[in-house]
Amino acid sequence: MRNYEVVFIFRTEADAYNGGLAKVKEEFNKAGANIVKEDDMGDRELAYQIKKESRGHYYFFTVELAPDSIVKIEKNIKLFNEVLKFMFVKKD
Repeated sequence: MRNYEVVFIFRTEADAYNGGLAKVKEEFNKAGANIVKEDDMGDRELAYQIKKESRGHYYFFTVELAPDSIVKIEKNIKLFNEVLKFMFVKKD
């Protein structure tokens, strides 16, 4: 298990944000990830439009996760309409 920092940008509508966050947590649970820290960073203006959206709701996670399960999680999250963008970064 390695530590990763993950940032998600969700659509700003309440239903999309709450639904997307629940789906992301479900994917982490399926992969056997341990969520160490969560931080709701709030609604912010984007530097450029993503999927025709100019605002996004940022959410930060620190997770313990097996490296081989990241590819599966990313593949599934790309299908979620609620998620505008995300990034996994290995924490030293």
